[in-house]
Amino acid sequence: MTRLHPSILTAIIVAVLSTLASAQTPAPSTQQQAQAEKAFAMGNTLMQQRKSAEALVQYKEALAILPNEPAILFNAGVAAFGSNDYAFAAEAWKQLKAVDPLDWHTRAKLVQAYQALGNLPERDKERAELFEMWKSGKPADLKKQSEFCRDQFEVKGQKVMAFELYELKGDRALRYVFSILNKTEDGEEWRISMGSYKTTDAIWRETRNPRPKDTERLFHLDGYFKNGGHATYGMFFPEPSYDVIRAKVITILEGKADPTSATVPGQPQPTPKPSPQ
Repeated sequence: MTRLHPSILTAIIVAVLSTLASAQTPAPSTQQQAQAEKAFAMGNTLMQQRKSAEALVQYKEALAILPNEPAILFNAGVAAFGSNDYAFAAEAWKQLKAVDPLDWHTRAKLVQAYQALGNLPERDKERAELFEMWKSGKPADLKKQSEFCRDQFEVKGQKVMAFELYELKGDRALRYVFSILNKTEDGEEWRISMGSYKTTDAIWRETRNPRPKDTERLFHLDGYFKNGGHATYGMFFPEPSYDVIRAKVITILEGKADPTSATVPGQPQPTPKPSPQ
């Protein structure tokens, strides 16, 4: 069966047909199996046409016959999320989590669903479990990932996909990346990221009195544009929560927040002064 994995390019990844759960009783007949596969295939076709609500109808028909089929549950959740039926998306992915606890993609989707529902305690619980899975190295393919998509939302017609990195790493370490998609939603138009860069952090440490502890870092929120332009929207200490940064990003996209500094290609970049959170 084809399992949909929306990414920044809303790509479609093909997965093998999974084995039906042995607990299903009674087993579907050959005719019912064919009916479920037909509905599932139709749902996938409709998803490629970006008809989420219509696709969800097909997936629900398939689930009525194969209620524990992982690919159907996953795609039904994607279709429900795309139709703004976040409650059904959460239920579908919650059921899939029970069927396959090691499917980290499902954990990430649950973080998105609970965010959309405003259920922050469940969101944080799923996120914590996902991080523990990443730290443990199980499954192995999760440990190879540097980030996960933790949120999807829209501001004034602009579709945003928010990513969180599992660790701060490198001279230009990032915590969050908000990718603002283009009008056709098949690529990135520009991005806003929150990170802690080695050079900026070093300057901050030398100029701050008292000197920060070794475990403390300065964070900044920056916009990066296709033409090579850059804008800084704020400096933060201590590290702000995701909810604080998400709210700030929304004000930026609403046109209600001006950058504290900005550069254009070919011009030197000034060093922004730290501002209170």
